[in-house]
Amino acid sequence: MIRQFYLENEYGDIYYFNHKNQTIISEISGLGFSLDLKYLEYSQFYQRSDYNIPLSEITETLVFLKGYQGYKAFVDFISKGHKAFKLYYENDAFKAYCCVDIASLSKAELVASTIQSQIIFKKLSLWLKEKTYEIIANGSRSGKVYPYMYPYFYSSSYEGKAYIKNEGLDQAPLVIEILGNVNNPEVLIKKNQEVVSILRLYLSAENANITINAIPSQQEMTMDESGVITDIYGLQDFELDNFIFLDHGDYEVEFKPGVSSESICKIKVLEGYLGI
Repeated sequence: MIRQFYLENEYGDIYYFNHKNQTIISEISGLGFSLDLKYLEYSQFYQRSDYNIPLSEITETLVFLKGYQGYKAFVDFISKGHKAFKLYYENDAFKAYCCVDIASLSKAELVASTIQSQIIFKKLSLWLKEKTYEIIANGSRSGKVYPYMYPYFYSSSYEGKAYIKNEGLDQAPLVIEILGNVNNPEVLIKKNQEVVSILRLYLSAENANITINAIPSQQEMTMDESGVITDIYGLQDFELDNFIFLDHGDYEVEFKPGVSSESICKIKVLEGYLGI
C-alpha cells in the first residue's frame, strides 16, 4: 500500500485525498519537525536542558480533478467542522494522525479541467498513534453482555491485569474507560514491579460507563448511567495522579473494580511521534 492521507472531522466524516475521490496531493511539506532547544554551558561543553515543540505548519497542494465541482465539495466538507480536524497518514507499516486547524485554502484558476489549491494546516499536536488494551476482571465473555464491541487484547482474572507499552515520546496520555459495576475502583500502573501511578475514584455504580481522559486539551472525568452523563471530577482521590501519563517504556496495569461481578477496563495509549 502506498502512503495515503485523509482528513476526519469531529463527526467522524472522512475526506480521502486520492484518485477515487478525485482529489490528489501533488506536493506536501512540513511532515518533519523542528525543536526549540535550550542548553547549559559547562566550560565549553554544552548539555541540552530543555526543549519545546513550536507550532508549525503542513502545506499541501491539492489537485481537484473535477475542477470547481471537486473544490466546492471539499469546501463543503471542511465547512461542517467547528473543531480541530484529524489529518491521517497511513502506509503498510504505520498509521498516525495529528490534530490540525485549516489556516487557509487558496483557489487557483481552472487549468485543463482541474483546480489546484494550496492548503495550510496548523499542526496542533505531535503525530499520534493510538493503542488500545482491554482488561476483564472477575469473569469472561460468556457472562454479562455489554452493548459495546472491543476487538482488542484481553486479560481476565479476579483483579485483571494487562501489559502495555509506550513506544513514542515521553508523556503519552491515557484515556481510561470502565464499564460495568464498580465500588471505589482503582487502576494501578506498575513499572519494574513498582507502582508509579494510580487512579482511584470514590463512587459506587451499576452498569456504568466511566471515562477518565488525560489528553490535556480534553481532560475530563465523566460517568454515563443509562444516557445520563455526570461530571465525577470531585469523586477522585486528589492525593493521586488520576489523569495518567506514561513515559516511554513497558508497564503492567492492574484493574480493581471493587466488586465480584464482571467489569471491564479499556485503556487507550496515545503515543506521540515528532515526524513521519
